[in-house]
This record gives sequence, structure tokens and C-alpha cells, in this order.
Amino acid sequence: MILAKLGVGMLCVTVTAGSVVMSEGLVHVRVNDKRPDGTHLSLIVPGVLAPTAVFCVPSRHLQEASEQLRPWMPAIRAAVGELKDERDMTFVEVVQADQHVRVSKSGGSVIVDVDSPEETVHVSAPLRAIGSTIEQLASKSAGLAAAPGETEAQ
Repeated sequence: MILAKLGVGMLCVTVTAGSVVMSEGLVHVRVNDKRPDGTHLSLIVPGVLAPTAVFCVPSRHLQEASEQLRPWMPAIRAAVGELKDERDMTFVEVVQADQHVRVSKSGGSVIVDVDSPEETVHVSAPLRAIGSTIEQLASKSAGLAAAPGETEAQ
């Protein structure tokens, strides 16, 4: 009986942890270098890592970006909120003889596709993760006290 309770407890912890990690969706990055010895990279990571990474960067390294972003936050919040409810669309598409770039919204994600003679790049990021990351970046300020473990020498 105790083992069953422990098993149920572990299952609950696993499901809860998985839900938290997946709450922001998945970011997918794929790079295909077209050279014969080129690199082929495909990463799929939880979107929650982006705002967490910004949180971990010492504030002084992001101070300028934070200050420039802060006045635009009401417009950014409104845009991200509206985009979540909008239909799928292409924001910009550039087609040249040997290159193609497309930035679009599909489902709940912003997608950037680049195809050139040298490489093909695909990035898909959920709007929820983009919004959380921008909020975290905007909250960085030199006026804040150093985070625990963050010293002036960093």
C-alpha cells in the first residue's frame, strides 16, 4: 500500500513538473548548413527556458536593453495579446533569386524561415514564451538590488 502511494505521489510530481516545463510551449530551432562539411542542428527546448535564462543574466548586462524596451511595453503587451487570438498570417516575405525569408504566425507561434544557398534556418517560438521573455527582459534594471549570488565582479 505504501509503495502504491509513493508511486502515485511520484506520478503527480512528474505530471506537475512536466506541466510547468511545457507551460510556455516548445521552441524549435533547425539549422542546415548546405556545405558538404556543414553543420546540421535541430533543437527542441521548452519555451520556459528563455525567460529563465534572462532572469539568470546579471541585471547590469541587460540594463540598456531593459531601459529601451520599457516605454514600449504597453504596445508590446497589446500586440502579443492580440496575436494570440489572430488567424495565421505572414508578416513579411522576401523572395530573391537565390534567397527566401518568411516571418509568419502559425497557431500560437511566430515562425522565421530562411532559405539561402549557404543554409536553411527554421525558428519557431510560441507567443507565450516570447511574451514571458520580453516581460522578464523589461523587468531588468540597474536600480534593482543584486540578486542572490550576483556580485559587482560578475
